[in-house]
Amino acid sequence: MESDKPPVRSVLLTGKVAVFSFAALLLAGAAILWTYHLDLSRLVAIRLLDRSGLGPVTLMVDRVNMSELRARDISLYGGSIRIAGLALTYNPLRLVAGVLDRAEISGLQMTMVKAGDDITVGGVPFRSATSTGGAAATGEFKIGAIRIAGAHVVFESAGDRLEAIFSTDFALSGAGIRNASVAADIAMLVTGTAQSAHIVVPDFAVLPEGGGGMRLRFDKMTIRPKDLSWTVVDLGGEMVWGVDPLVAKIGSGRVASTRSPPALVPLAISGDAAMTGSRIDFALHVEAEAIGKNAKIAMQATGSHDRTSGIGATAVTVAPVMFRVGGVQPRDFVPALGDALPRLAGSVALAGGVTWRGTSVSPALILQLANGAFEPESARFSQIHGDIEVTGLWPVTTAPGQVLNGVVEAGGLVPADAALTFHLLPKPALSIESIRMDFAGGQITAAPFIIGPARSSFATVIGLRQIDLGAVLKLIGVNGLSGSGHIDGGIPVAISGGKIVLREGKLAASGPGVLQLRSDALPGQITDAGESMTLALQALSDFHYDILTMDLAESATGDGTIALKIQGRNPAVLDGRPFNLNITLESNFDRLIDIVYRSMTVTQELLRRTTGSTQQ
Repeated sequence: MESDKPPVRSVLLTGKVAVFSFAALLLAGAAILWTYHLDLSRLVAIRLLDRSGLGPVTLMVDRVNMSELRARDISLYGGSIRIAGLALTYNPLRLVAGVLDRAEISGLQMTMVKAGDDITVGGVPFRSATSTGGAAATGEFKIGAIRIAGAHVVFESAGDRLEAIFSTDFALSGAGIRNASVAADIAMLVTGTAQSAHIVVPDFAVLPEGGGGMRLRFDKMTIRPKDLSWTVVDLGGEMVWGVDPLVAKIGSGRVASTRSPPALVPLAISGDAAMTGSRIDFALHVEAEAIGKNAKIAMQATGSHDRTSGIGATAVTVAPVMFRVGGVQPRDFVPALGDALPRLAGSVALAGGVTWRGTSVSPALILQLANGAFEPESARFSQIHGDIEVTGLWPVTTAPGQVLNGVVEAGGLVPADAALTFHLLPKPALSIESIRMDFAGGQITAAPFIIGPARSSFATVIGLRQIDLGAVLKLIGVNGLSGSGHIDGGIPVAISGGKIVLREGKLAASGPGVLQLRSDALPGQITDAGESMTLALQALSDFHYDILTMDLAESATGDGTIALKIQGRNPAVLDGRPFNLNITLESNFDRLIDIVYRSMTVTQELLRRTTGSTQQ
């Protein structure tokens, strides 16, 4: 009788067929899944990103396996954010625990727009992306290292535009960014003015604050404006975003000139600011230490700015700085001055305010000078004081009618009180409105003229009013001639090609006086003229004049002459018989020329140096 059971061989054969068939099915299924796993990964990624609030989303997945995912042509917010390439490196076990080892992003492009109180991307408020349940999309997710290369981000607000091209490295822990660094080229269009800079931040972090805020900490930041010879280095501080206000603090930093020699010594800066709505309130402290000297300049500035109107104001104070001959000098703070100035003494302080509307800046500052003194060659200026109204900062300009008072000692003459009325022009140039010096019982003045850093010529008239005759003769350098009385008149002075020339000066006595002339001071042709001149020479030894005029002139070769015309008498000669004499005397005008020339050249060199310091 035959058994109903299949033979063992048949059973084994059937089992083998089933196993092979199941294996083939698994292989076929695996092949099908591998064929479509990239599409499945793309669909899963799109769904996750859409649920995170970043949609509409499109992307292409090029590779995905147990340790790596590579995607390209990523579009978020419906194309408002684009990413050329994305590479994720991970360990499956750590990924399940919410840890991604590394993310590399290339070709990021996005535009953010300030709309009301929100910053939007593609019309959608750009806040911490949230899931459908309202929790932060990143949650406690961690990324060990993120590299963003070649990013291009634009921020627009009320006509202003900030454009940044940058690369950065950082780590992400939940909502916090740590171990971050960034290098960026920034281009800004602020109220129609284009500005650009290179920024490097080797150390920064973004950390969450209670109540939904965010704290940005940065250190050792460098900012190098591309169109200015200045740089900001070692900038450290933090910014805190809350609902209101936004708070910023600069704990340290230096502003340095990149010129050689530097326009200014490095400036140490610190300060803080708070923004509530459209209003920004700020306080700034700036210090500059003199090179190699135990002295510093300290400035305090407090003020506010309204972002909506572009209007702001600040109050500025600079504590008095003392300069001393043999001690601290302006060049110790402004190396670009070099040796343009003689050694100075005195006190300088600054106080006032600055207002602005957009890019239009209006200073109202008072520069206070006290007890000033300096000694150029052949002169000494002391007791200089005055309050100067500064109306422009770049370059420095002043209001008309600024006055400095002091004492002048020049050419061995007695000290004289003097006043200079001037203003600084934006050319830049120094406009001399008047010079007045109380001298020898009268006044010496100068007609208006302008000195520029490259101006090769100018002219003025030195006016004399009721000046003692003896002092005038000493000033214009006539040896052997002295006298008393008072003189009025003018001496035209011109500088051309680096040479000063006196032209057709005319002086006249305002009344009677006395003139003494030594015979050895007269030209030989006069003293050798014989008996006809004997009485005239005797009369000139003590000549009591009723009329006295002097015509001054200088030839092209530099020889100076004085044509002296006098009418009067000597009481001891011929019982006071009247004489009418015309005498031409030689004079080199050295003292007067030296005083004028050195004053002008010192001023011109100072303008040239300061112009070079402030134009860049």
